[in-house]
Amino acid sequence: MALCLLRTWTIGNPSVDEEGNILNSFQAGQLNRLQTFALVAEKGSIALAARILCLTPSAVSHRIRHLERELNIPLFMRQHRKIILTAEGARLFQKITLSFDLLSKELLDLKHQGVVGRLNLYSRPSFAQAWLAPRLGDFLDRYPGIDVCLSTGNDLIQLDELGVDIAINFGHLSLPGLTCTPLMNESITPVCSAHYADKFGLVNHPERLQGCRLLHDQQAWQRNSGNHEWQQWTEAFAISVTPASHLYCDQMALAVTTALHHGGVAMGRMRLLEEKLQSGSLVTPFPDKVLASPFGYALYTQQGTHWPKVQLFMAWIAEQAGSTA
Repeated sequence: MALCLLRTWTIGNPSVDEEGNILNSFQAGQLNRLQTFALVAEKGSIALAARILCLTPSAVSHRIRHLERELNIPLFMRQHRKIILTAEGARLFQKITLSFDLLSKELLDLKHQGVVGRLNLYSRPSFAQAWLAPRLGDFLDRYPGIDVCLSTGNDLIQLDELGVDIAINFGHLSLPGLTCTPLMNESITPVCSAHYADKFGLVNHPERLQGCRLLHDQQAWQRNSGNHEWQQWTEAFAISVTPASHLYCDQMALAVTTALHHGGVAMGRMRLLEEKLQSGSLVTPFPDKVLASPFGYALYTQQGTHWPKVQLFMAWIAEQAGSTA
């Protein structure tokens, strides 16, 4: 639609061929002038638009005057140290913005039709390290034409700014402009090495956590989650704990690594620790005290059309989550 709009939009007096057919008068120079006008209107400054376009302010002013002569209407009112759109200028700016938005969407649709190219993922670090990365080889084997770029972080998801196709989060987030698709639930219980459990006699004795070091993911689902996971678990099972000391990490993977090396007791997320628990490198000293977490994992995507690559990944990861439920 956007391409059609741009091809049929003429400025000034349209020219005709020998048979009287109207010719498209949209020339490269006019596109440059429209782009310059839109940028000046958006920034409200000729000088700022000039810096962005790597032009001189006089060159930008010349383009605007040229466009105004073509249209035979004023687009800006010049005031002391600032310019303001006229009513006609505001109308043109609105139409240009709409047309460019439509064109961008059309180009994205064309670009993402195939199942080749790059798929950009953003994930909480612990989920990426403990659950997603060990499984990604299967996805890449199934779809060899897709390259995956996996980034991690604890920041709030900003798909547009980061160029991300799919973000994976732990916790409850409602973000404008994004679609949230639940992936899988989680449950939590303390984990530690068998050596640490024996040293403190922890098995089936949660009251003995008193003398232990507690390991925390202080960004479990948001900044400063702090003690929340431990607090949820102790309150659920009416356990009072005053530990010997605390270690606070910015991701669960660091707390778990410390636990693996006999450094304390971490609050473990069971879906992420399946391998370590099965191998015995970590143990759950209180197997009857597993708490369903109020939070789960979810996929975040742009609202609207999901490109084939995105659809394939979402179907694949849902299959993986279901097979380990």
